[in-house]
Amino acid sequence: MQDQIKETNARALHAAPPRATAPGRMNRAFLTVDLEEWYHLDYLKGFRCRESGVRVVPRIFDFLDMLDEEGVKVTFFCVGEIAGENAGILREIVRRGHALGCHGLDHELLTNKSLEQFVDETRRARDMIESAAGREITGYRASCFTMERDKLEAIRRLGFTYDSSKIRFAQHPLYRNLDLTGFTQTEDLVYVQGGFSEYEIPTLDIMGYSIPISGGGYLRLFPFWLLRILLGLYARRHENFTLYVHPFELTDAPLPLPKGLGKATAFRCLVGRRGNLKKLRRVIRWLKKRGARFITLEEDRRERGLS
Repeated sequence: MQDQIKETNARALHAAPPRATAPGRMNRAFLTVDLEEWYHLDYLKGFRCRESGVRVVPRIFDFLDMLDEEGVKVTFFCVGEIAGENAGILREIVRRGHALGCHGLDHELLTNKSLEQFVDETRRARDMIESAAGREITGYRASCFTMERDKLEAIRRLGFTYDSSKIRFAQHPLYRNLDLTGFTQTEDLVYVQGGFSEYEIPTLDIMGYSIPISGGGYLRLFPFWLLRILLGLYARRHENFTLYVHPFELTDAPLPLPKGLGKATAFRCLVGRRGNLKKLRRVIRWLKKRGARFITLEEDRRERGLS
């Protein structure tokens, strides 16, 4: 009986509410940035890359200028340990009207942290970011989307009001399908419980395989003509869209990859970086032409009367 109840709740949770737009037309678009350094990549953590002195976050201004040109406001999630050295950039991000959240203390996977360690580090990370940026931080995203339900409840107790860590991508060994039992899906990709919001990272299901069309290495790997086809298929079924990118993907500055890195991993890191900013602009314009309105997650909460 308990299994039947859980199955019923799961079906109810993921049953998409009625869409506000016609199939093929989009409603809201959430562009998000995981503000981290290139050496935070999970597959580089066995190397001493940060000692190279190469940094990519300070090269984010071309991206910020592009957002201004397109009239797009986005949500940044900053890793706490780099907030101090990038305080001027964080304040510029806020000055330009973008939202700012927390991406953990050090980008280690949440699945490797105890609840007590996670709570302590989250407090410290939030303090670092608030001190550097000069504004309150209420949003969170887990490194590599490794949020777990007990840690989700913990950030709620700490005063965070929204999270964006849910992704359904069973083929990826790191990503988790976050348990949102008790939440209500109020709109495509948006889940709410008691004033707290969870924003899902979308994938496109084709023949039982989840294709992550929303960002990261797949955005770099897929040519725009293929992205356009996949986004068109997505828009027939969904009306909201979340994108996520990282600073190292928005510049073609050389990265001093370690010698012991395998060829496949090096390809995964470097593929598509050159010209990716232009491709992202084309994706933004494609979504706009289909009616998508780019807003921050904080703005979305305000429009829903949640803050």
